[in-house]
Amino acid sequence: MKTRLLSTFLTLLLISILLLPNTFAQDYTQWELPEGATARLGKGGINKIQYSPDNRFLAVASTIGIWIYDAVTLQEALLFAGNTNGISCVSLSLDGKTIASGNDDETIHLWDVDTGKLIKILPGHSRRVWQVAFSPDGKTIASGSGDGTVLLWDVR
Repeated sequence: MKTRLLSTFLTLLLISILLLPNTFAQDYTQWELPEGATARLGKGGINKIQYSPDNRFLAVASTIGIWIYDAVTLQEALLFAGNTNGISCVSLSLDGKTIASGNDDETIHLWDVDTGKLIKILPGHSRRVWQVAFSPDGKTIASGSGDGTVLLWDVR
């Protein structure tokens, strides 16, 4: 009886070792998608998303930071996490080299897309920055805030 019980236990253990890893290894981006959706991305509370001008990557503003995803493979490429106060919005320059983020700490951050490094912090609003946008020539950023103002910034 003990031998049979041990044999059954070992058989079940072997089956679970062989089969369960495949279950857990499934890509979370595909779990329980609503009809019409092709993937699930993002971590933290999602505030805004934007494709790069060349459709190479997707920038996701979240409460954790800015996630950069490869737009083809949907794999995480980079996390810009220099601001722990939350990112409320993002905008990408038309050349795709710079990301501007509006932040809960009343600032705009400029990030280098290739390195993920913080380039510059632009303070000036007195409430959360809700929107940022690059001008078509990439020389100016407009930012809108809960303080009721729109500020224009010289990117250089």
